[in-house]
Amino acid sequence: MNCREALFFLRFRRPGVPGAGELAPEDAAALDRHIGSCPACAAEARTAAAFDAAIGSAMRAVEVPAGLRERLFVAASVQRGTRLRRRTYQFAALAASLFLVIGLAAGIFTATRPEPDAFALVERASRLEVTMRFDPNMNFVGAGFDQAQTNETALNAWLKAERLPALPQPDGQSFDMSLIVSQHWEDVQGRQVPVVLFRGRDGGFAKVYAFRSTQFNVKHLEDGNGLAESNCQARYFKPLRDVAFVVVFTGRDLSQFLAGHRGGANGVARA
Repeated sequence: MNCREALFFLRFRRPGVPGAGELAPEDAAALDRHIGSCPACAAEARTAAAFDAAIGSAMRAVEVPAGLRERLFVAASVQRGTRLRRRTYQFAALAASLFLVIGLAAGIFTATRPEPDAFALVERASRLEVTMRFDPNMNFVGAGFDQAQTNETALNAWLKAERLPALPQPDGQSFDMSLIVSQHWEDVQGRQVPVVLFRGRDGGFAKVYAFRSTQFNVKHLEDGNGLAESNCQARYFKPLRDVAFVVVFTGRDLSQFLAGHRGGANGVARA
């Protein structure tokens, strides 16, 4: 080890210097050997040690004011509390802003979703009834079993693709799958709505509309009156998986479209 290296390593033996006390054993041994053989570096080492000792003695001789430790602790606690309160206020303000934004967004989203208009649906069906009639003399019994299975398979696949739940069961009875005419979409109040069309045993028809909560406000469906001289009415069913079904049909009730019927009503809109 030369003198330049020795002076560098001497720094790590002085208290308060970054890295003090972390001198490697082999470097410490080499430094001791060099100081033992070099008068100049030995004098430098003694001078540095004397200076550090004098500073240490002077610092220890200074009397610490009474209560300083407690005052420093209190001051630190106050400062920490101020920072915590400031941070809490910032988080609270941020949370309030987020809730406000979410609330406004939810309000705007709700305001832009119309409620399904049962009145308009019944009136549309009343106009359609004049031109769309099925042959009431068709035999719907017996040979319709295979057709019902085929129709049900196609309907279930369509409902799954549309992410819709199963059709409602009016009065606890399922729709007669052999009476399905089509699954399609119709424009309702400016939105495309999935529709399943059934023919009736008396020649009429029923349309099952699926209103999604992402497009319509389905929480408050109301009965509606259409044209007084028509033969159409509507039944609505409460939302299931965020979907509300509205069935618009011809005739007195839905029995002509069901596999069975036991009476009762869920909600009726007549025309």
